[in-house]
Amino acid sequence: MSRLPIELDLPMGDPETDELGGRRQRHLADLPGVDPAAARRLTTRFGSLAEVYAASEERLAAAVGAVAAARIRWFLDAPLGAPAAGRRPGWRQVA
Repeated sequence: MSRLPIELDLPMGDPETDELGGRRQRHLADLPGVDPAAARRLTTRFGSLAEVYAASEERLAAAVGAVAAARIRWFLDAPLGAPAAGRRPGWRQVA
């Protein structure tokens, strides 16, 4: 039994392109070590979120610096559910 291809009209009910671009910028700015200016540099250097996610630490460092690049790679490469760096499960954080 053969399957017929399904044509999708994307984005299905998503907001306008400008709003999607803003969402992508905010997504980048939410990464550890990335402020709005660094998010703009990442956007200029890389064409998509997928390219940012796939970039090596060295390529990220060329856009945002070594420390921010290390933080981004740590965040993206850590297993889901991993505790934050420097924190242990069940430990209380103090000021």
